[in-house]
Amino acid sequence: MNIVYVEDDPTNILLLERVTNSTGDMLVTFADAESALESEFIWDADLFLVDIHLPGGLNGLDMTSILRENGVNVPVVMITAYDLPDYVERYRNMGGDLYLVKPVSVPELVEVLNDYRM
Repeated sequence: MNIVYVEDDPTNILLLERVTNSTGDMLVTFADAESALESEFIWDADLFLVDIHLPGGLNGLDMTSILRENGVNVPVVMITAYDLPDYVERYRNMGGDLYLVKPVSVPELVEVLNDYRM
């Protein structure tokens, strides 16, 4: 599975790299939404994992909205420290698929990847 992970925390990136190495998935990471949206990788993605708080002018909610507005129907999973009902509601209203609150355990990440595996 081709996974695009948009996250600016190196520790979280290393964790997902470890998980995807064990599951055999391909992982491409971006530190901000702008670089992810400008990349050709988004058209090959089978799954997006996106943080809300990102550097730059766009956050993860903005990115999800832009993907949906441009017809990208690939699942988008928000992985964030923001455990606020307002964020969850906004995310669901824009077509987000799953909202996970950090910290996310390795078994939970593997289960999420397996759930979205085609």
